[in-house]
Amino acid sequence: MPKKSKIILIGGVPGVGKTSLSGSIAASNGINIVLSGDYLREFLRAYQDKNDVVLGYSVYDSWKYFGDMTVDNIISGYREQAKFIWKGIRAVIDRAIKNGESMIIETLYFEPDYFTDIPKDLILPVYIYISDSKIHEKRLGEREEFTHPGSSGKRLIEHLYEYRTIMDCSLEASKVNNIETIDNISYNDTRERLMKMVADFVGS
Repeated sequence: MPKKSKIILIGGVPGVGKTSLSGSIAASNGINIVLSGDYLREFLRAYQDKNDVVLGYSVYDSWKYFGDMTVDNIISGYREQAKFIWKGIRAVIDRAIKNGESMIIETLYFEPDYFTDIPKDLILPVYIYISDSKIHEKRLGEREEFTHPGSSGKRLIEHLYEYRTIMDCSLEASKVNNIETIDNISYNDTRERLMKMVADFVGS
C-alpha cells in the first residue's frame, strides 16, 4: 500500500512566526520538504504573462492594481495575487499526494477555497496570527535577527496596516471554514501546541 502523504499548510502574514515554526516542526517530525510561498511567488514571477501585472507588486501594495488604498482594494490585490500563487501551490500539493510525500508549506496566501476539497486526512491547515499589533510590530523588527537576515523588518513595519488587513481577512475565512487558528502571543506556547497537532496528524 502506497505511503500516505501528510501536507501541513501553515498560513500567516510576515512576522507571525510561520518560518521558524515550520523549520522546527519539520525537524521534529522527520519531514524533509519545507516550501516557502514567497519563493514560489518569485518562481512564478519569472514566467508571468506581461499582462499579469498584479504579481509585479509586493503584496502590501498590490492594492495599486485596483486604485486607491482602501480595505477592499488591499484584499482584492491580495486575492488577485493568490489566484496565481495557488496554481503553483496546488500543483505541488497534488504532486506530493500522488507521490506519497509529506511536506510543510508556509505561505502568506492562505485561501481556504483552494484547498478545502483535499481530504482531511491528507492536509492539516493552520493559520497563525498575532492579535496584539505591538507584539506583531516587535516580531517584524526581529526577523533579521532570527530567520530573514537580508529582509528589513523596518520596511515591513511600514506596511503593518496592510498586512494586518490581510490577516483579518484570512482569519475570518479560516474561522468560517473551521480551520484551526493560533494566536502566537507566546512563541513557546504556539510551538508546543502546533507540535502536538502535527504529531497527531502525522501519526494518524
